[in-house]
Amino acid sequence: MQFVQADPIRSPARAQDLVLRQRVRGYQAGDLERTFPKLRAEEGYLFAYGFMTPGIWQILHPRPHAKLNKLERDLLKSVADVGEVHPRGLDQRFGRRSVKNYWGGQSQETKRILEKLHHHGYLRVSRRENGIRVYQVSKESPAETIDSTERYRRLVMTTARVFGPTTKRFLVAELRTHDHLVPVRSARLAVVDSLVQSGELSEVEVAGASYLYRERDWLPNDVPNRVRILAPFDPLVRDRDRFSKLWDWTYRFEAYVPAAKRERGYYAMPVLWRDVVLGWANASLANDRLSVEFGYVGKKPRAKEFRLLAEAEVEALATFLGLPSGCWELDL
Repeated sequence: MQFVQADPIRSPARAQDLVLRQRVRGYQAGDLERTFPKLRAEEGYLFAYGFMTPGIWQILHPRPHAKLNKLERDLLKSVADVGEVHPRGLDQRFGRRSVKNYWGGQSQETKRILEKLHHHGYLRVSRRENGIRVYQVSKESPAETIDSTERYRRLVMTTARVFGPTTKRFLVAELRTHDHLVPVRSARLAVVDSLVQSGELSEVEVAGASYLYRERDWLPNDVPNRVRILAPFDPLVRDRDRFSKLWDWTYRFEAYVPAAKRERGYYAMPVLWRDVVLGWANASLANDRLSVEFGYVGKKPRAKEFRLLAEAEVEALATFLGLPSGCWELDL
């Protein structure tokens, strides 16, 4: 995949774990965080914040920014001196002054500076403690010698690899935080067109929409006879326009929607049966027992096979969460 999107909400597990569960045999919740120090992996922002290969991290940097101020330089030096720093580890030297964060709330100033230094490639995340990033000075070399258009081209190919067939408009929109690499929109579209012309991206038209994809990633036509509970940020789900065209309904992530206005649930996860997303599932954990409730866009499938496959998926979800076999209940 080269990249997996992250999200801090755990319901019943974090998005990155739910995405990897469907793609890594035997994966259990938290494996990525537990094994991260041993992996050749980085954290950073591609089209969203997530985990990526070092090669992608290098292409993202350097990012344009103003010269570091004295406090930022001092903090960077402190990280270099210590070797590895938890945000709270700098309190004694730099204090606990609060500043406004991205969401209008208050965050510790040193924490915000660490995030900025990480975003611009001075620091990397070495590991996490209970979900909190621990930083060290980055050893990866930014792609300073690579032409900016080539960097943008590689980011397009990475994004296409993550999502599979998607539109040119979607690819360019997802990479909007990297528009500085190719400032003119027509030039960005030309980059995508050149990838089609060179054969690196193939093109197919479905129901009047043109989709671009990497032909070497194209899967066999066989459709697995499985039920899968997907993460709200799964690559199959994130392209909402493609989702609605394929399955004729609109999926919306409702965790940040007021409870009274939710239609499907706080963390409703799309349910895929064979090659159709026919509804959603809400899952909750209480007293070491998993409860899952399905909802449907149309009629619930009556086939006994669907029930058996849905039960197998809920059993797999419980195992992924570290629960003993059978510690679940399913409301279809």
